[in-house]
This record gives sequence, C-alpha cells and structure tokens, in this order.
Amino acid sequence: MVVLGLSNMRDAAAALVCDGRIAAAAEEERFVRQKHVTALPVEAIRYCLREGGVALRDVEAIVVPWKYWQIGRRVRLALTAMMRSTQLFRVKGTRSLERASQEWMELFRLREELTRRVDAGAIRPVFLDHHLCHAASSFLVSPFEQSAILVVDGASEADTTLMAAGAGRQITVLDRTPLPHSLGQFYAAMTAFLGFRPDHDEYIVMGLASSGAPAFAPVLRRSIVRLLPQGRFELNTRLLDFHLARAGVFVAEFVGLFGAPRRPTDEITQRHRDLAASAQVVLEETLLHLGRHLRSLTRAESLCMAGGVAYNCVANGRLRAELGFRDVYVPPAAGDSGAALGAALWWTARRGRATTRPVLSDAYLGPQFDETACRSAVANAGLTAETLTDGPLYERVAEELALGRLVFWYQGRMEWGPRALGNRSLLADPRREDMRDVINSKVKCREAFRPFAPSVLAERAQEFFDLPAPSPFMQFTVRVKASAKGTLPAVTHVDGTARVQTVTREANPRFYDLLAAFGRRTGIPVLLNTSFNVQEPIVCSPDEAIRCFVRTHVEWLVLGNLLVGRPVHMSPQQHDC
Repeated sequence: MVVLGLSNMRDAAAALVCDGRIAAAAEEERFVRQKHVTALPVEAIRYCLREGGVALRDVEAIVVPWKYWQIGRRVRLALTAMMRSTQLFRVKGTRSLERASQEWMELFRLREELTRRVDAGAIRPVFLDHHLCHAASSFLVSPFEQSAILVVDGASEADTTLMAAGAGRQITVLDRTPLPHSLGQFYAAMTAFLGFRPDHDEYIVMGLASSGAPAFAPVLRRSIVRLLPQGRFELNTRLLDFHLARAGVFVAEFVGLFGAPRRPTDEITQRHRDLAASAQVVLEETLLHLGRHLRSLTRAESLCMAGGVAYNCVANGRLRAELGFRDVYVPPAAGDSGAALGAALWWTARRGRATTRPVLSDAYLGPQFDETACRSAVANAGLTAETLTDGPLYERVAEELALGRLVFWYQGRMEWGPRALGNRSLLADPRREDMRDVINSKVKCREAFRPFAPSVLAERAQEFFDLPAPSPFMQFTVRVKASAKGTLPAVTHVDGTARVQTVTREANPRFYDLLAAFGRRTGIPVLLNTSFNVQEPIVCSPDEAIRCFVRTHVEWLVLGNLLVGRPVHMSPQQHDC
C-alpha cells in the first residue's frame, strides 16, 4: 500500500510510506528556501514520489493530518472573544480569514490542486485527526510495543493536548485538553512578550532561560497557568492571550505584573532572563503534571512524545529523569511536519496494510545527491576540490578540526526534522573555550547565550554526559559530567547541560568514523555540531551548500569525498545577520 501524507500548515511537509516502510520524508522549506513555510508542499511531494519510484496515480491514499472543517469550538471561542474585546475579535478573525483563504481553501480543493501543480491521477484525500497523527508519528516508529503517548502543541482542530495508550499498531485516546488552554500557546505568547517571534523562536527562549532565575514563576502559577486535578490545567487567556500576543498586544494587568514587553531591538536584561526562566519552569511543571497523570492511567514503562512542545529538550530531559518511565522516545520531527508522516503511518496501520513496523533509528529520509552533482556544483562556483578516500578524508578533516578550523560537512540523505544530525552539519572542536564566539563571528550571527550541541560516539557518551539512554535526535538535554566540563567548554551550556546526539555506526557510518578519527587524534570523540545554514533553512542541494560556504569564513567544505578549501583570494560574500 502506497500512502502519501502531507501537511500544508506551518512547517509544511510530505512523507511517503510503502507497505509500512518509510520511503521518504522532507520539509517544504528545504526546497523553497523559506523557513517554517506554510504552503502546499509541492516540492516535497515531488521529491517523495521520485524517491519512492512512483507517480501520483500509483498512490493508494493521500492523507492529511487536519480535519479543517471541524472549527465549531474555534467559532465559539471567537464569538466569546467578540464579547470580551473587539480588538481580540479582530485579531482572531483576521487570522481565521488568512487560514481560510490559504490553508483551508487548499485543503478544500486539494485533489484539484495536486492535479494542477503536481501530476494527474490524484485520488480523493482523507483528512485525519491532527493529534492522532502526532501520536502515530512517535509511537508507530518507536521501539516500544506498548507505551504511554503524550501530545502537546499549540492546538489541533479543537484541543491542545492528547493522552493516549499505544499497543501494537493501535492507539487509544484517554484524555484531551480543549482550547483555549494551551501550553504551546502559553510559551509562544511569552516568546512574543520577550521580543522574539512566536511560533518561530521558542528555542531561543529555552536557551535564554538557563541564564535566569524563575523569579516570576509564582506569579505565573497564580495568575496564568493553574494546575487542576486529573492531569488538567487552565490558562488564563484574559491576562495572556496568544492571538493578541502575536500582534504585540498585552493587557495592562499583565504588564503590571511582569513589566513592559521587550521590543526586538531592546537589550536583553536580567528581567528578561528571569521571565524566560519562569516561563520555562512553569512549562516543565505542567508537563510533569500531565505526565504523572498519564502514567497513572496507563501504568506504562515507556513514553512517546510529539507535538511542537516536544521540541523543548530541557523539558524532555526532566520528564525522562523524573516521571519514572524506563525510556522516552521523541521522533526527529515532533512538530507539524512530523504529523504528515504520522498521517501516512496511521492510515496504513488502520488499514492493516503494514508488512513491518518501521522503527525510526535514524533521521536520514531526505534527498541525496551523487558525486557528479557535487563536482558540478564545485565547478560552477569556480572552486576546486581534492578527492580523498574514506580513511584519509576522516583523518584530514579531524586534523583540521583539531587545529581550530571550521568544516561544513555534507553527506548522504538530508535529515528529517529541524536538527542537523551529521549529514548537513557545521562541525568544530568542542574543546576550545572561544569556539562559540568564533562560529558566531564567522558563520551564525546569533545570540551569544544560545548553546551549541555535541555529537558523540554512542558507546563513549557516558564518559562525558549523564545520559540514561541513547539520544540519536538531539531531543534531550542532560548534565555534562563534572570531569568533562573543562574538556568540552564549547558545548557546555551556562547551566552545565548539553543537548546531546549519540552516533552509532549503524545509523551514520561516515559521521561515526569522523568522530572516531577525531577521538583518536584528541582523546575526545565529540564534535560541536550545528546546522549547515546561515539565516535560512538547512541546505539541501550541493549548490546550496556551495552558496552558503562562500558567504562565510568557514575554512573547509566536505561534499561526500570531495574536500573543498577556501582559496586565499576569496573573501566571504556579505550576508545579513
């Protein structure tokens, strides 16, 4: 059975599942070069069909993780908002009209749109429950036969959280939290209050939180987020409304409690750090409250998580450490892009057509390009490349990294999800105290307080990190061992933690061998690993890799087995930070 899952919401994406096997999955942003794009994922669909060797007419089911017509609760909330505030009604109404004219209209006309923009032969699409697709995106690719499932995001059709139990290929819903009580919207509203972009920059707030103290947490608990029995919570939207926050509007009472909102150009003060820390700790406490109730309902030994809030790796680390689950699984694409894959998996499972259960042990589901394409990109840019066999390549790159140089590392299939996991990565020596400043000055131009992540050989991770289980997708923050903090300053956050990727030879043999080569040279099989991009989506093609390389001060680019150096006469092109 060939099933195409697609999502045209924020982080639009497509995925192809053939008889239960994941053939391909990719986000649209990587092709159209617009971060977090909301659009019909035409290019991602085309890629998935090419990778699967099928045409659109061969697809037996087209599934979408969104029942767009189920808006009754949203309409009731909008009418309530009108009675409360004409400004709130205007803001919510404008957003609803935007969605109706683009996302929902595309879904209403999806068969016709696919025929017009992709290929003839599209069958009538099927629309599935959004949160169940999130649940499937985690549980159905996890290593667990039975598991508790927790989905937390901004909102589905009418709800904001889902608690479920998974067994075999079945998912049983246990409880839901209805709109407007949303942890995702709470954190996004606080992101806006702190002067960052809601629905985009929550990870920046998470990074900022570690340098503050939760001084405002008692007021947030008392006035904004209240825990209730049976794993429930309430969000006081009269004081903090997500839709108003997106428009930069905060009520006087909220400002009286927390001070004036920060403008994007304002300096970050200790108050802002403390507000970030307070929002973070309240989020964590509420997730723990949900998780404890879920464990009491299921008595499960394992937990699967999904939804946009599952990208909060600091909270994930607390849940894994404090809830008593033997293991916790978070897929590489936990947000709305992942729901496209979940939809395809859920439909296949419901039809009993899966011949295997696809445990997702790596995230390499995107496009790959052969050596001919890489050589062509190098030649078109007027650059030259040295060709090295595997062993000498790893030793040469390890030597350059140990000397403090930066390396763009481009290999194989592109990663699924927002993390660079060793195929579209910028690599550096984690032992150097100044390396974060070097990367920010040469490449990233990002806030100094934001941490960089380490990648480590899986079998040696315990030497450096308090890691209770493998972490192949960088979805958990853990403590750096006291003995390693001085050794790994570039990847140790101010609070003594790190967001770790463990690497096995089975998942990524080339990245594994590079880490091993660096370990032989330095005694430390750990590399600083951040995404291959500059203020843009992670690169997809060799041409994009070359364009990004020449815009920066990075010394080396590796495309497969091609080693590309920066000519002495080449100055980086100007790029906006």
